[in-house]
Amino acid sequence: MACYNHNFSDEDVARLCELASYAKDPRFRPYVCLWVTNGVVCNLHFQASEFPDHLRAAHGVVGADKASLTCCWVNCFTEMKKESVMRHMNEKHLELRHVCPTCNEQFTRTYTMQNHIARKHSGN
Repeated sequence: MACYNHNFSDEDVARLCELASYAKDPRFRPYVCLWVTNGVVCNLHFQASEFPDHLRAAHGVVGADKASLTCCWVNCFTEMKKESVMRHMNEKHLELRHVCPTCNEQFTRTYTMQNHIARKHSGN
């Protein structure tokens, strides 16, 4: 049986619709950190924009860009340079995608989407 709250104002409904749209936007979607330190999974919640600071502060991902680093995400262990950590996390673990506003095709990198738009939609 459906239950409805008829006391919502138009403003309440508009705010709920706005909040619901955030769940679809990867910038606002909540994520869970699955970085493992000393055998313990972090499990803290964050938004994508907060993650670089979280990795530095909570997990010590700092140092020279060319320094070698192992991804400590649950079951990953990929070796990379520190400068590649955020791209790796965004593409592989957070699965952030950039969506073409014209055709909704998805891309893992902003510049790839921009190149797509220039090639496929520049006449629009």
